[in-house]
Amino acid sequence: MKDLLKIGFMIGLVIVVYIFKDNITTFISDNLIYGGGNKVLTYNEYYLDYDYKYVQNIDKSNIENYQEMLNIFYTFLNSGDNSYSYYCDYDNCIDDVKKLIDDKDAISNINNFVHPFNSFNSINIDISNSGKITIKTKKAYTDEEIIFVKAYIDTFIINNKIDNMSNYDKIKSFHDHIINITKYDSDHANESYTAYDLLTTGKSICGGYSDIMSIYLNRIGLQNYKINSENHIWNLVNLDGSWYHLDATWDDPVDENNQYLLHNFFLISTNELHKLDVIEHTFNSNVYIEAK
Repeated sequence: MKDLLKIGFMIGLVIVVYIFKDNITTFISDNLIYGGGNKVLTYNEYYLDYDYKYVQNIDKSNIENYQEMLNIFYTFLNSGDNSYSYYCDYDNCIDDVKKLIDDKDAISNINNFVHPFNSFNSINIDISNSGKITIKTKKAYTDEEIIFVKAYIDTFIINNKIDNMSNYDKIKSFHDHIINITKYDSDHANESYTAYDLLTTGKSICGGYSDIMSIYLNRIGLQNYKINSENHIWNLVNLDGSWYHLDATWDDPVDENNQYLLHNFFLISTNELHKLDVIEHTFNSNVYIEAK
Protein backbone atom coordinates (compact mmCIF):
# COMPACT_ATOMS: atom_id res chain seq x y z
CA MET A 1 0.00 0.00 0.00
CA LYS A 2 2.80 2.37 0.94
CA ASP A 3 4.56 1.61 -2.31
CA LEU A 4 1.41 2.46 -4.25
CA LEU A 5 1.13 5.77 -2.38
CA LYS A 6 4.75 6.58 -3.16
CA ILE A 7 4.23 5.75 -6.81
CA GLY A 8 1.06 7.85 -6.92
CA PHE A 9 2.86 10.76 -5.24
CA MET A 10 5.75 10.57 -7.68
CA ILE A 11 3.39 10.46 -10.66
CA GLY A 12 1.49 13.46 -9.30
CA LEU A 13 4.74 15.33 -8.71
CA VAL A 14 5.89 14.64 -12.26
CA ILE A 15 2.57 15.93 -13.62
CA VAL A 16 2.78 19.10 -11.53
CA VAL A 17 6.38 19.70 -12.61
CA TYR A 18 5.42 19.20 -16.25
CA ILE A 19 2.48 21.60 -16.03
CA PHE A 20 4.50 24.31 -14.33
CA LYS A 21 7.84 23.58 -15.98
CA ASP A 22 8.19 27.06 -17.50
CA ASN A 23 7.54 28.77 -14.17
CA ILE A 24 9.89 26.43 -12.33
CA THR A 25 12.63 26.87 -14.92
CA THR A 26 12.31 30.64 -14.77
CA PHE A 27 12.32 30.63 -10.96
CA ILE A 28 15.46 28.48 -10.84
CA SER A 29 17.13 30.66 -13.46
CA ASP A 30 16.20 33.91 -11.73
CA ASN A 31 16.83 32.89 -8.15
CA LEU A 32 19.42 30.13 -8.11
CA ILE A 33 21.55 30.64 -11.19
CA TYR A 34 21.48 34.46 -11.13
CA GLY A 35 21.25 34.84 -7.40
CA GLY A 36 17.75 36.34 -7.20
CA GLY A 37 16.86 39.89 -6.33
CA ASN A 38 17.63 42.96 -8.40
CA LYS A 39 20.91 43.64 -10.10
CA VAL A 40 22.91 46.41 -8.49
CA LEU A 41 23.32 49.33 -10.86
CA THR A 42 26.71 50.77 -11.63
CA TYR A 43 26.93 54.51 -12.32
CA ASN A 44 29.30 56.01 -14.85
CA GLU A 45 30.73 59.52 -15.03
CA TYR A 46 27.77 60.82 -17.06
CA TYR A 47 25.22 60.04 -14.36
CA LEU A 48 23.30 63.21 -13.46
CA ASP A 49 22.16 63.75 -9.89
CA TYR A 50 19.02 65.59 -10.98
CA ASP A 51 15.41 64.88 -10.08
CA TYR A 52 12.53 66.25 -12.11
CA LYS A 53 8.81 66.56 -11.57
CA TYR A 54 8.17 63.77 -14.07
CA VAL A 55 10.92 61.32 -13.04
CA GLN A 56 13.30 61.03 -10.12
CA ASN A 57 16.33 58.93 -9.24
CA ILE A 58 15.32 56.05 -6.99
CA ASP A 59 17.39 53.75 -4.76
CA LYS A 60 14.73 51.24 -3.73
CA SER A 61 14.19 47.89 -5.41
CA ASN A 62 10.63 47.04 -4.30
CA ILE A 63 8.63 49.03 -6.82
CA GLU A 64 5.16 49.82 -5.49
CA ASN A 65 3.41 51.86 -8.20
CA TYR A 66 3.54 53.19 -11.76
CA GLN A 67 5.49 56.32 -10.84
CA GLU A 68 8.21 54.28 -9.17
CA MET A 69 8.37 52.12 -12.28
CA LEU A 70 9.03 55.25 -14.35
CA ASN A 71 11.67 56.22 -11.81
CA ILE A 72 13.35 52.82 -12.15
CA PHE A 73 13.62 53.26 -15.92
CA TYR A 74 14.98 56.80 -15.47
CA THR A 75 17.52 55.73 -12.85
CA PHE A 76 18.68 52.84 -15.02
CA LEU A 77 19.11 55.00 -18.14
CA ASN A 78 20.69 57.78 -16.12
CA SER A 79 23.21 55.37 -14.59
CA GLY A 80 24.73 54.49 -17.95
CA ASP A 81 24.50 50.76 -17.23
CA ASN A 82 23.65 48.49 -20.16
CA SER A 83 21.25 46.10 -18.44
CA TYR A 84 19.11 45.94 -15.32
CA SER A 85 16.56 43.57 -13.80
CA TYR A 86 13.91 43.97 -11.13
CA TYR A 87 10.79 42.15 -9.99
CA CYS A 88 7.21 43.36 -10.17
CA ASP A 89 6.03 43.71 -6.57
CA TYR A 90 2.57 45.25 -6.87
CA ASP A 91 -0.78 44.48 -8.48
CA ASN A 92 -0.98 45.39 -12.18
CA CYS A 93 2.80 45.86 -12.36
CA ILE A 94 3.13 43.62 -15.42
CA ASP A 95 0.26 45.50 -17.09
CA ASP A 96 2.04 48.78 -16.35
CA VAL A 97 5.25 47.53 -17.94
CA LYS A 98 3.32 46.40 -21.03
CA LYS A 99 1.62 49.79 -21.12
CA LEU A 100 5.03 51.46 -21.08
CA ILE A 101 6.25 49.21 -23.88
CA ASP A 102 3.18 49.90 -26.01
CA ASP A 103 3.49 53.67 -25.58
CA LYS A 104 5.98 54.66 -28.28
CA ASP A 105 6.69 58.01 -26.62
CA ALA A 106 6.93 57.10 -22.92
CA ILE A 107 10.42 55.58 -22.83
CA SER A 108 11.75 58.05 -25.41
CA ASN A 109 10.55 60.87 -23.16
CA ILE A 110 12.51 59.42 -20.23
CA ASN A 111 15.54 59.13 -22.49
CA ASN A 112 15.47 62.91 -22.97
CA PHE A 113 16.20 63.51 -19.28
CA VAL A 114 19.55 61.70 -19.22
CA HIS A 115 22.97 62.73 -20.49
CA PRO A 116 23.18 62.07 -24.26
CA PHE A 117 26.19 59.82 -23.67
CA ASN A 118 23.93 57.59 -21.54
CA SER A 119 20.95 57.74 -23.88
CA PHE A 120 19.94 54.69 -25.87
CA ASN A 121 19.72 54.02 -29.56
CA SER A 122 17.56 50.94 -28.99
CA ILE A 123 15.99 49.31 -25.93
CA ASN A 124 14.65 45.83 -25.21
CA ILE A 125 12.34 44.98 -22.30
CA ASP A 126 11.72 41.34 -21.38
CA ILE A 127 9.09 40.04 -18.94
CA SER A 128 9.77 36.57 -17.54
CA ASN A 129 7.14 34.14 -16.27
CA SER A 130 8.25 34.85 -12.72
CA GLY A 131 7.60 38.58 -13.08
CA LYS A 132 11.22 39.56 -13.61
CA ILE A 133 11.65 42.66 -15.78
CA THR A 134 14.93 42.83 -17.67
CA ILE A 135 15.93 45.99 -19.54
CA LYS A 136 18.81 46.09 -22.02
CA THR A 137 19.95 49.00 -24.15
CA LYS A 138 22.28 49.80 -27.00
CA LYS A 139 23.83 53.19 -26.39
CA ALA A 140 23.55 56.06 -28.86
CA TYR A 141 27.31 56.76 -28.67
CA THR A 142 30.32 54.48 -28.91
CA ASP A 143 33.32 55.00 -26.62
CA GLU A 144 35.31 56.35 -29.56
CA GLU A 145 32.59 58.87 -30.45
CA ILE A 146 32.39 60.03 -26.83
CA ILE A 147 36.15 60.63 -26.73
CA PHE A 148 35.97 62.66 -29.94
CA VAL A 149 33.05 64.86 -28.84
CA LYS A 150 34.52 65.46 -25.37
CA ALA A 151 37.87 66.47 -26.85
CA TYR A 152 36.17 68.86 -29.27
CA ILE A 153 34.22 70.59 -26.51
CA ASP A 154 37.23 70.77 -24.19
CA THR A 155 39.27 72.38 -26.95
CA PHE A 156 36.49 74.89 -27.60
CA ILE A 157 36.33 75.80 -23.91
CA ILE A 158 40.10 76.35 -23.72
CA ASN A 159 40.45 78.28 -26.98
CA ASN A 160 37.53 80.60 -26.22
CA LYS A 161 38.37 81.14 -22.53
CA ILE A 162 34.87 80.05 -21.56
CA ASP A 163 35.70 79.83 -17.85
CA ASN A 164 35.96 83.62 -17.69
CA MET A 165 32.43 84.20 -19.07
CA SER A 166 29.01 84.46 -17.47
CA ASN A 167 26.76 81.43 -17.90
CA TYR A 168 24.66 83.36 -20.41
CA ASP A 169 27.72 84.15 -22.54
CA LYS A 170 29.04 80.60 -22.19
CA ILE A 171 25.83 79.29 -23.75
CA LYS A 172 25.68 81.99 -26.42
CA SER A 173 29.29 81.42 -27.48
CA PHE A 174 28.77 77.71 -28.13
CA HIS A 175 25.28 78.18 -29.60
CA ASP A 176 26.71 80.61 -32.17
CA HIS A 177 29.72 78.40 -32.86
CA ILE A 178 27.61 75.31 -33.56
CA ILE A 179 25.34 77.22 -35.93
CA ASN A 180 28.32 78.67 -37.77
CA ILE A 181 29.92 75.26 -38.37
CA THR A 182 26.70 73.36 -39.12
CA LYS A 183 24.26 73.35 -41.99
CA TYR A 184 20.77 71.98 -41.52
CA ASP A 185 20.52 68.75 -43.49
CA SER A 186 17.20 69.31 -45.22
CA ASP A 187 17.89 66.35 -47.55
CA HIS A 188 18.41 64.01 -44.57
CA ALA A 189 21.51 62.62 -46.26
CA ASN A 190 23.13 61.28 -43.07
CA GLU A 191 22.31 57.87 -41.63
CA SER A 192 22.17 59.16 -38.05
CA TYR A 193 22.06 62.48 -36.29
CA THR A 194 24.14 62.67 -33.13
CA ALA A 195 26.61 65.23 -31.82
CA TYR A 196 29.37 63.13 -33.35
CA ASP A 197 27.72 63.16 -36.77
CA LEU A 198 27.22 66.92 -36.55
CA LEU A 199 30.89 67.58 -35.74
CA THR A 200 32.28 65.19 -38.35
CA THR A 201 29.97 65.98 -41.27
CA GLY A 202 29.00 69.61 -40.65
CA LYS A 203 25.37 68.67 -41.27
CA SER A 204 22.56 67.70 -38.95
CA ILE A 205 18.91 67.89 -38.08
CA CYS A 206 17.42 68.71 -34.69
CA GLY A 207 18.67 65.53 -32.98
CA GLY A 208 22.31 66.47 -33.53
CA TYR A 209 21.84 70.13 -32.59
CA SER A 210 20.04 69.27 -29.35
CA ASP A 211 22.54 66.55 -28.40
CA ILE A 212 25.64 68.71 -28.85
CA MET A 213 24.05 71.55 -26.90
CA SER A 214 23.04 69.20 -24.07
CA ILE A 215 26.52 67.67 -23.86
CA TYR A 216 28.06 71.14 -23.70
CA LEU A 217 25.57 72.38 -21.10
CA ASN A 218 26.34 69.37 -18.93
CA ARG A 219 30.06 69.98 -19.42
CA ILE A 220 29.77 73.52 -18.02
CA GLY A 221 27.56 72.34 -15.15
CA LEU A 222 24.15 73.63 -16.21
CA GLN A 223 21.07 71.47 -15.60
CA ASN A 224 19.21 70.76 -18.80
CA TYR A 225 17.26 68.18 -20.74
CA LYS A 226 15.96 67.68 -24.24
CA ILE A 227 12.32 68.42 -24.94
CA ASN A 228 10.37 67.24 -27.95
CA SER A 229 7.19 67.73 -29.88
CA GLU A 230 5.84 65.24 -32.39
CA ASN A 231 8.40 66.09 -35.08
CA HIS A 232 11.05 68.21 -33.38
CA ILE A 233 13.48 68.25 -30.45
CA TRP A 234 15.33 71.08 -28.69
CA ASN A 235 16.78 71.96 -25.28
CA LEU A 236 15.47 73.25 -21.98
CA VAL A 237 18.09 74.71 -19.66
CA ASN A 238 18.06 76.00 -16.09
CA LEU A 239 19.80 79.36 -15.96
CA ASP A 240 19.96 81.18 -12.63
CA GLY A 241 16.99 79.24 -11.26
CA SER A 242 14.65 79.66 -14.24
CA TRP A 243 13.99 77.34 -17.16
CA TYR A 244 14.48 78.55 -20.75
CA HIS A 245 14.05 77.04 -24.19
CA LEU A 246 17.08 76.82 -26.46
CA ASP A 247 16.63 75.74 -30.08
CA ALA A 248 19.82 75.96 -32.11
CA THR A 249 18.13 74.20 -35.03
CA TRP A 250 15.57 76.93 -35.56
CA ASP A 251 18.25 79.59 -35.03
CA ASP A 252 20.03 78.08 -38.05
CA PRO A 253 17.48 78.53 -40.85
CA VAL A 254 17.81 76.67 -44.13
CA ASP A 255 19.23 78.69 -46.99
CA GLU A 256 21.19 77.40 -49.95
CA ASN A 257 23.24 80.56 -50.46
CA ASN A 258 23.67 82.16 -47.05
CA GLN A 259 24.60 81.08 -43.54
CA TYR A 260 22.27 82.76 -41.07
CA LEU A 261 22.76 83.03 -37.33
CA LEU A 262 19.64 83.96 -35.36
CA HIS A 263 18.75 84.27 -31.68
CA ASN A 264 14.99 84.06 -31.96
CA PHE A 265 14.90 80.78 -30.02
CA PHE A 266 17.80 81.51 -27.68
CA LEU A 267 16.95 81.26 -23.95
CA ILE A 268 13.29 82.21 -24.21
CA SER A 269 10.30 81.45 -21.98
CA THR A 270 7.48 79.12 -22.95
CA ASN A 271 5.19 82.09 -23.57
CA GLU A 272 7.75 83.58 -25.93
CA LEU A 273 8.23 80.22 -27.60
CA HIS A 274 4.55 79.79 -28.35
CA LYS A 275 4.27 83.32 -29.69
CA LEU A 276 6.87 82.34 -32.27
CA ASP A 277 5.54 78.87 -33.06
CA VAL A 278 2.66 76.77 -31.77
CA ILE A 279 2.99 73.84 -34.16
CA GLU A 280 6.49 72.35 -34.11
CA HIS A 281 7.07 73.44 -30.50
CA THR A 282 3.93 72.02 -28.92
CA PHE A 283 5.08 69.60 -26.20
CA ASN A 284 3.58 67.37 -23.53
CA SER A 285 3.44 69.59 -20.43
CA ASN A 286 2.61 66.55 -18.27
CA VAL A 287 6.10 65.23 -19.04
CA TYR A 288 8.19 68.38 -19.47
CA ILE A 289 6.65 70.03 -16.45
CA GLU A 290 9.47 72.48 -15.82
CA ALA A 291 8.64 74.08 -19.17
CA LYS A 292 5.05 74.99 -18.23
